[in-house]
Amino acid sequence: MRQAAASKRRSGAAKARPESPTKRTAALQFALLAWFDANRRPLPWRKTRDPYRIWVAEVMLQQTRIAVVVPAYRRFIATFPDVPTLANASEDQVLSSWSGLGYYKRARSLHRAARVLAVAGETTFPRDLHDARALPGVGSYTAAAVLSIAHGEPLAAVDGNVVRVLSRLERLATRPDGRGEPHRTLAERLLCRDRPGDWNQALMELGETLCSPSTPRCEECPLARRCRAHRDGAVALHPPARPRRAPERVAVDLTLLSDRDGRLLLERGAFPYLKHLWLPPTQLRRGRPLERARARPDHATFKHSILHRELQVHVERRVLPTAALRRASRTSEEGVERRLFTAADLAAIGRSALLTKALATSPGHIR
Repeated sequence: MRQAAASKRRSGAAKARPESPTKRTAALQFALLAWFDANRRPLPWRKTRDPYRIWVAEVMLQQTRIAVVVPAYRRFIATFPDVPTLANASEDQVLSSWSGLGYYKRARSLHRAARVLAVAGETTFPRDLHDARALPGVGSYTAAAVLSIAHGEPLAAVDGNVVRVLSRLERLATRPDGRGEPHRTLAERLLCRDRPGDWNQALMELGETLCSPSTPRCEECPLARRCRAHRDGAVALHPPARPRRAPERVAVDLTLLSDRDGRLLLERGAFPYLKHLWLPPTQLRRGRPLERARARPDHATFKHSILHRELQVHVERRVLPTAALRRASRTSEEGVERRLFTAADLAAIGRSALLTKALATSPGHIR
């Protein structure tokens, strides 16, 4: 009896002994990759190992939902199937294909990087990490994601989804600093060097689908058994909340100037928050609140957000003689362009949501 009890205690102690780091890492890798193999979504950029196409997808996926990216990616790749084609395009053509994705700085950086590669005689994304990081807009995440997926390079890609998964997995007490520590250290330690591209995608997929910010589905998670936040009932506490920046409320006057044939005056370079996109003449209203639009058919208001700014936009619609509109389009200021656009022209430029909303206030007025 005593021997049996002692044996039982020894057995219980063995079961309570924590896993070694090596065994824990191997178990996490096995569980997550098995889940990914069974559940990976058939996304279009997963059907290729072309570094350029993976690069385009990774840039689009930053700060944009997959449901929005998929059709935009197909459209963009159909128009710009490779680096030389993208490098030879105009900025307006690139921004037009980017319409609907927002954060247009990403498109401009992608375009500049393609031109840098073309000047150097290169036709695709660099294989060397140092060369990749030297391109405009390519940071540590993008370089690691492309090189691990396209070439199997053992590089850990750490984005917001990965930070959330790792924070909960190990109950990391801080948000990542500018270098991503300690999340990057953990990501590099857990990286599956036999399948780095699949491992990076699996972590991101887990964060996007199951380990979501507000409604995690822990009961379906392949890592739940080894997730310390789940064990401690502390999933909601990780990662620690970032102090929220108070929204900046901005009043804006926007004027839709057109002639009777529907030609519209747009300018580029004047509005400080969207300097590289074509917009109707738009000014910040400083020092006084925006008045409610008067009950007139040529006035309207709507709200629009740009990053942390909440814009309340007052729209006025005016029809001018064609000659006056043409004179206005020829006026110039430093850094500001003005042009007349037909409906066909509007379809071929980068359309910010601000322009789209403004035009929607006058259905039929601008043809």
